[in-house]
Amino acid sequence: MQEWKLKITAEHMAVSNTFKYKFRVDSQEGTDRLAEIFAGTVRGGEVFLLSGPIGAGKTYFTRAFAKALGVKKLPVSATFSMMRKYRGAKLNVFHGDLFRAGEEDMENLGMEEFLGGSDCVSIIEWAGAGRFLTDKFNTLNFDFVLAGGDKRDITVSSSAEEAAVLIKEVEKKWQMN
Repeated sequence: MQEWKLKITAEHMAVSNTFKYKFRVDSQEGTDRLAEIFAGTVRGGEVFLLSGPIGAGKTYFTRAFAKALGVKKLPVSATFSMMRKYRGAKLNVFHGDLFRAGEEDMENLGMEEFLGGSDCVSIIEWAGAGRFLTDKFNTLNFDFVLAGGDKRDITVSSSAEEAAVLIKEVEKKWQMN
């Protein structure tokens, strides 16, 4: 049996009214663990905006997060359908992908009608066109950066006070590993 050793680091940064934490994950198992901690901490109504290059782990994180919430049919890349809803045991997961969307598409998509519900957590990949959502919801921004091999730096930030509290709770749980 191979033993997995997870190196866990977190870095806290406060810039004006924005709270940021940088989590280093060294493997897919580390990404699973971070997703599980977030899933165990969310209350419903949060909007996660994920950004990063192709292959950085955005969809992997989304799947691990959904699995931790008890979703049976796990999310796949939503690039071609843009929005999907998955039913979970604890909360539902609304998964969107704005890779092909521009800011002008956002009004036509009607995404705001689906986001922020207390019975779900919304995860939007390629969130560039959805940045306007930051001030309207309890939004957490996830920036995925490739750090060599399976390593990722995942910086999570928010200017929403409720989201900042959630990030701090996750950071405490992360540090306990």
